[in-house]
Amino acid sequence: MREEKVTINLLKWLESQGWSIICHDFPQSGTGLMIHPNSNANQNEKNKGGIIPDIIAVRNSEAAYFENKDRFVKSDFAKLKEIKLSGNYSEGLNDLLKKYGVTKINYGVGIPSLTKEIDKSKEHLDGIDFLVSADNDGNIIIHHDINRIFV
Repeated sequence: MREEKVTINLLKWLESQGWSIICHDFPQSGTGLMIHPNSNANQNEKNKGGIIPDIIAVRNSEAAYFENKDRFVKSDFAKLKEIKLSGNYSEGLNDLLKKYGVTKINYGVGIPSLTKEIDKSKEHLDGIDFLVSADNDGNIIIHHDINRIFV
């Protein structure tokens, strides 16, 4: 399953669960929203160090920040852990989410429902809040949801 299909399935599922989609991106589409690092030291390079979330959705006072892939990619788990723990993008994220009353951002990964990819992903849960997978029929499976945002 391609990353776009994972993202499409997650968008449909999130909306069916009462989430509002704030932004989303598909690989190589150029449609995503870039979030810049806090107090960008080099203002001459507009996109230097920017991140483009695959999905940001809001429900109640919580946001879900998704990185989606077509397979397990260890660097994305590390990237989310750094974004979550360092707060290096907090200004841009807070600015984006302030009008929605968000008090907490949850960070996680969406992947295809393939046992091999899920098993590899489960070995790297320490830096993320959730892990979900999508199958070809659009079913979403929650494998990890430490803050219980998808209940």
